[in-house]
Amino acid sequence: MIPAIQHQFEFWRHLGQMGGYFNQYEGVSSLFPKDTTWPSKIFDLKEHHIIGLKNKIASYQLAKSVAVEENETLENLLQAQGFRQTSSVAAMTMHNTAEVEYANYPEIEKVMDAFGAKMFAKIASKSFGYTIYESTIAPLIHSKKVQLFIGRYQRDYVSCGIVFQDSIGDFGLHMIGTKRKFRGFGLGKKMTEHLLATALKNDSEFIHLAASKLGAPIYHKLGFQHQGYLKSYTI
Repeated sequence: MIPAIQHQFEFWRHLGQMGGYFNQYEGVSSLFPKDTTWPSKIFDLKEHHIIGLKNKIASYQLAKSVAVEENETLENLLQAQGFRQTSSVAAMTMHNTAEVEYANYPEIEKVMDAFGAKMFAKIASKSFGYTIYESTIAPLIHSKKVQLFIGRYQRDYVSCGIVFQDSIGDFGLHMIGTKRKFRGFGLGKKMTEHLLATALKNDSEFIHLAASKLGAPIYHKLGFQHQGYLKSYTI
């Protein structure tokens, strides 16, 4: 498996374990929190378990969204069962050569309490266009593997981002967002650089992220290399 995608799956697993909504079944892992669409996700899917997915989804045992590493055989099997592709993001990795340095920004704060979790959830919801609840974010404050950040612009909290350290010591950048009306001021770039600085200071050999089609060229300029695609399907 592509390291960046393996890292992403571990991040999702950790979210679910901290929040109490991770389930491991034979041939598939699942996040299925109650009363929320994020981070509802099926991943770690094995080919011979695709046929049973529809029944488990119909009986509300699993979420509707399936994330898979780009794989023609697996994707054809999903499509044959009536699943359709909804998105494709680039799995990207930077090798830490210790030659890149980024400044910390004083307007970016680490989330340490319930107020910060509430602000993070509000910013992320407005940035990504779907509801993210404070109850999903709050448990992450107590995780030793996760660091959450929110950024100010003048008097408003407008940007967010997460750094996650996986089981082999690699760091990943997640949930980098800026409220729509504050885009174009370089705030997302500042958040990305702050998260990168955090990873670099912790001597992460590789740093991972998943990027949209629009975001991939920006991350490439920062030193990230495209490794493959993470695709989402639904039914």
